[in-house]
Amino acid sequence: MSADLRTRLARLHGRPLPLPPGTPAEAPRPSLAERIARLRVRAAEIEAAAPTDGDVARLVGGHIAAPMLIAVARSYPLPLVHGRTPIAGARELAEGVRLSAALDARPDSAGLLFLDTETTGLAGGTGTLAFLVGAARVRGEAIEVTQLLLTGFGGEAALLERVQPLLERATHLVTFNGKSFDLPLLRTRARLAGRSLAADEPAHLDLLHVTRRRLREGWADCRLRTAEEEALGFNRKDDLPGAEVPAAWQRWLQRRDPALLPKILDHNREDLLSLAALLAVLAGPTEREAPLLTRLRSAAQPA
Repeated sequence: MSADLRTRLARLHGRPLPLPPGTPAEAPRPSLAERIARLRVRAAEIEAAAPTDGDVARLVGGHIAAPMLIAVARSYPLPLVHGRTPIAGARELAEGVRLSAALDARPDSAGLLFLDTETTGLAGGTGTLAFLVGAARVRGEAIEVTQLLLTGFGGEAALLERVQPLLERATHLVTFNGKSFDLPLLRTRARLAGRSLAADEPAHLDLLHVTRRRLREGWADCRLRTAEEEALGFNRKDDLPGAEVPAAWQRWLQRRDPALLPKILDHNREDLLSLAALLAVLAGPTEREAPLLTRLRSAAQPA
């Protein structure tokens, strides 16, 4: 039988085609166990080459607070200018809280706590994780920022353990949409971890609602980014947009690529400083910064 006929018959019956004379035999395919072993070796090589928590801490200018948890601290002396908004000092920030919350007396500035989280999504609920918690306090004439960054899911209990005393020491919590999102999310994650954040939570001033009532006039929306541009004169440069922050952290988890982690921290710090600047505007608004609030106060003045 000719080679051509054997080839046609093999195709007809679906059998492997005969090899030409002199062709070396094909190497046997590795077994499933061998392939799994090779994948494990490769995974171990990738893990060994991935940045460690120490590498990440050095990259972001922080230190290892616990396994899979990095803490970063920054201090901003007052007075401070954020955008075109001057933040004169601790007394002004406390006055902003008093006027915004309609308090009878100005609170102690040392009891103010600014809080902002970066999360894996905006849906909330048990499937959403706060992988970065940023907190800022007034210490003397400076704003001290502390950020807690997860490098893995196993660090969440340590993160929550460090958030709890921050809330317990605070008398007034200042957030932007924190009543609806940040604080409920942290409570949910604490319950899942079998703990409680604080027995007596501080008074909560959500600046989203204050901004909507007293500052917004003719704005396209009431997002923090819009408030920064309209009321604070602050335009972020080289910023990682908030909508891209969850994907940037997922990139770290999946690829062990830490390149965007510093930008996540920068974004969160700018959020916290914007909260302080909004209080400064609310404490002493000008026609340029807060036309709506300025007119409301003018109308309330006795003739």
